[in-house]
Amino acid sequence: MKNQEAVTEIIEYYAGQKNPSEQENLTAMLREIQETEGCISREVQEMAAQKMGIKPGVISCIIRLYPSLKEAPYAHEILICTGDRCGSKNSKRLLETVKKELRPDKNGLSADKRILLVTRNCLKQCRTSPNLMIDGKLYPAMTEEKLKSLIRELCC
Repeated sequence: MKNQEAVTEIIEYYAGQKNPSEQENLTAMLREIQETEGCISREVQEMAAQKMGIKPGVISCIIRLYPSLKEAPYAHEILICTGDRCGSKNSKRLLETVKKELRPDKNGLSADKRILLVTRNCLKQCRTSPNLMIDGKLYPAMTEEKLKSLIRELCC
């Protein structure tokens, strides 16, 4: 934690609110923590959950619910569609290519912790499959060669 005093102050403030465990309050608290820390680490999640009187899983669920919130200070996110249509057009091979290039840990963070790898069952862009998104931008009709090039651009 970079600034424990500020994070503690934020958590204390929201814990003192009328309904501290309501999703709206928790989300506002998490946004402020992320502004201070750059992300919401597991350590901070556990600290916040304990102070708010909720399970850490609730905090983790809210973070997954809001794409702007993140658990690690990664710089880029690669989201690969693994739905039926993209899967039939080699998205699984694209996923393996990314894994080989980035060597992500069990949470999807690359070895250098700069890129988060995520999969989704469908991006709702089936006509241009296989698809992936990098930092929210759609890349349709992806090939392994194009993907490797994009990864090299992100890593530099």
